[in-house]
Amino acid sequence: MFDLWAPEHSVLREKVFEHAFLTELSKALLLDLRTPFAVLRAEFDGFGYDLAVEARGVLRRVQLKATRIGGKRSSVDIATTLAEQPGGCVVWFLVDEHTLAIGPFYWLGGPPGGRMPPLGDRLARHARGGGERAALRQVLRGKFTKMETIGEVAVAMFGRGDQEHNGARLGARVSLPAT
Repeated sequence: MFDLWAPEHSVLREKVFEHAFLTELSKALLLDLRTPFAVLRAEFDGFGYDLAVEARGVLRRVQLKATRIGGKRSSVDIATTLAEQPGGCVVWFLVDEHTLAIGPFYWLGGPPGGRMPPLGDRLARHARGGGERAALRQVLRGKFTKMETIGEVAVAMFGRGDQEHNGARLGARVSLPAT
């Protein structure tokens, strides 16, 4: 029987969650913020981010992290090179293992156009009992800002702009009259 959560399927999981994140972010940017955007993919994770998203003249280099709902993970490892990049940010989200729905979200990043807050001095360690990894910092969940909706993440990434349409709040889907 296929087990999506087995270690040998980590690359598949990563891609599925990346697509799920981009689907939800796309809906928030297009329907709620009413803004076009571009997605750029890194060929490899050498600079600490998985993808870049540009909207409203703001380029965000995004590192994605995912944890199953009910998972015990309390920290993630973040590359110091990401913190050095303008627009670097981390979006850590919970995943429902039965439906693959994502959220809530944990955000670590600066304002649009700004840099990330300092990552701290806690060096990451190799998973199998090896030494420290000088290029990575272990960042506790408490340093992240919890956000319930992808709409909140979109605003954190790109600002409010034209946030309201027909009196609706960001995060709720907006029904516009047909023209």
